Amino acid sequence: MGFWQGKTVLVTGATGFLGGWICRQLLEQGAALVSLQRRGKPKSQFALAGFAARAVVVEGSLLDAESLSDLFKARRFDAVFHLASMVDVNAALRDPPAALKASIDTTCALLEQVRLKQPHAVVIVASSDKAYGGQPVPYREDKPLEPLHPYEIAKATQDLLAQSYGRLFGLNIGITRCGNFFGGYDFAFERIIPYTIAQALKGEAPVLRSDGQFTRDFLYVEEAARAHLLLAERLAGDVTLRGQAFNFSHGVELTVLRLVQGILALMGSKLQPVIASTAKAEIEHMKLDTDKARRVLGWKPELDFEAGLRRTIAWYRDHQGLYA
Repeated sequence: MGFWQGKTVLVTGATGFLGGWICRQLLEQGAALVSLQRRGKPKSQFALAGFAARAVVVEGSLLDAESLSDLFKARRFDAVFHLASMVDVNAALRDPPAALKASIDTTCALLEQVRLKQPHAVVIVASSDKAYGGQPVPYREDKPLEPLHPYEIAKATQDLLAQSYGRLFGLNIGITRCGNFFGGYDFAFERIIPYTIAQALKGEAPVLRSDGQFTRDFLYVEEAARAHLLLAERLAGDVTLRGQAFNFSHGVELTVLRLVQGILALMGSKLQPVIASTAKAEIEHMKLDTDKARRVLGWKPELDFEAGLRRTIAWYRDHQGLYA
């Protein structure tokens, strides 16, 4: 019997990219899933397919105090994965208050319910490598968070709230800071990997909003889901991990231009990217040091970056009917 067999788990942001994969892995490992999502949001069909008996979708909002309180009164959760936030960096720049509300207010509301009603629950809060801001790389967990962009501020504040509730109130809370996710079922085509693949499949040159020299770190989404589950499992048995953050990534440091050229080469495409240089206020260089996760949690990815990229390309080729 695995760790998740028979456990009841709440997932916020389950309709998102990472959320869908975490839900899928939880269900495959025997968990009973409760997905909290706003009215009108599409259900995570790919994640829930085949698991109707153990997957419950509850309509509601983290910002609706009454419905959130009722949810925690009605069910006892063994674990909570908090993934809901604004994911579009450019949208956060256009509407900073919305970005702050989506990450900070939701996190505070959720952690209060845990503190007041279910302090036994293991809680994983998905922060971001963006929380580190534009400081020199590689990012390590013992470095201070130095956000500037509204998205960075939103994620860093969410991160600090989780640390506080874990350390101050002794709750079983862990924080993940991951590289840029990529993989199947990512329909956010403002992200560079799915965008480049989709452009190549259409026979159109990808346009880069930066000068192509920004560097990024990445994590294949199935590895990211496994990392979140692993942190929850370790946290359940080790109180010293409460309030701690962990980096997860493949540890690559690719320029955007080199990444796009590499994807096109793997796809056998002769297209060349177009440099637009329109990006504003974005961090230029990002890379995560994952030594802490490897040393403390025993984590390591099962697939390397290129293997994940090949799987991702194959997925988009096989599923063009879902997004084209």
